[in-house]
Amino acid sequence: MTPDARTLIVVADGRRARLLEQPRLDGPLHDRPEWLPGLKEQHDHAAPSHITHAGDAHDRAEKAFLDDLARRIDDLNARQGFDHVILVAPPRALGHLRRGLSTAVMRKVVGSDAHERVDATIITLQSVVHAARLAHAA
Repeated sequence: MTPDARTLIVVADGRRARLLEQPRLDGPLHDRPEWLPGLKEQHDHAAPSHITHAGDAHDRAEKAFLDDLARRIDDLNARQGFDHVILVAPPRALGHLRRGLSTAVMRKVVGSDAHERVDATIITLQSVVHAARLAHAA
């Protein structure tokens, strides 16, 4: 691995996302909200839980959000040319996101973390990114 490789860190759940950049291996992380213009957070407006289709509506909204996010990541990668990608999302969202990403982006994935961390601090995410790289290298 080259020390000055640029990494895109995608932190998401089924409703919200953050994109961060790491300009070099084990370097600082930088939040990049400007890379998500127009991506609408999904709000849980599903019907009450006693109605059978409430879960289906929530599932569809989550999948649509993650599909939109995957398209944006593909476009961003094409413009920015990242060397690596790290995905951070709860297991179900991580699976949706992986299925939505292009083969070109998936080849750059060098680690993942299957946890909800959208609200995590930069310091916490720095540790998560480091651990994901180590786990992938092992």
